[in-house]
Amino acid sequence: MLYIIRHGKTDWNNLNKIQGVADVPLNFRGYSQAYNIAKKIEPFQPTKIISSPLSRALETAKIIGHQLLLHVEYDARLGEYDFGNLTGRNRADISPDTLKSFFADPARFNAEPFAAAFARVGNFLESVDYGKNTLVVTHAGVINLMLCYLEDKNNFNPYSYLDKCLNTHIDNSAVLRIRNLKSNPTILNNTRFYKLSKSR
Repeated sequence: MLYIIRHGKTDWNNLNKIQGVADVPLNFRGYSQAYNIAKKIEPFQPTKIISSPLSRALETAKIIGHQLLLHVEYDARLGEYDFGNLTGRNRADISPDTLKSFFADPARFNAEPFAAAFARVGNFLESVDYGKNTLVVTHAGVINLMLCYLEDKNNFNPYSYLDKCLNTHIDNSAVLRIRNLKSNPTILNNTRFYKLSKSR
């Protein structure tokens, strides 16, 4: 079983800024969320914790690992999608035309190619041993890529990803559970993860 946690809250989350690969640390609320989610995940007895190398995820993972007495590994494949020149921008200030242009050609914004991001996230999902309870700490953009991969691992659709980015509200410290790559993801009880996607 794979348990996927979005990192705890940061100041940029509060400001509605796109974080991408910017290494923004947890704020006080984020630390509190990490401690709380450790208590909720403990009954599922994870045997392994793997984190994105970005500090907001790694800090979340280390707090959980400390509580559960588990060593934290990190994996670059779980790093957030690189939004290029949109990094640090307030989402409310990005026009629909800019967003449309970004998803049509992210290279124009010095952003990570979608195919590359989809491939690295898919490669990680394929490498997981679903017979063990593994805990992953990552980012909303990566979780949306995972949802795209579960829908169709052979075909990345940028507009499906856009739909998820706009309509899937993933709370900080929410937990998504995947039994295996053929199952539908479910939301762990007592965590918040709204609008699991219009396209599913």
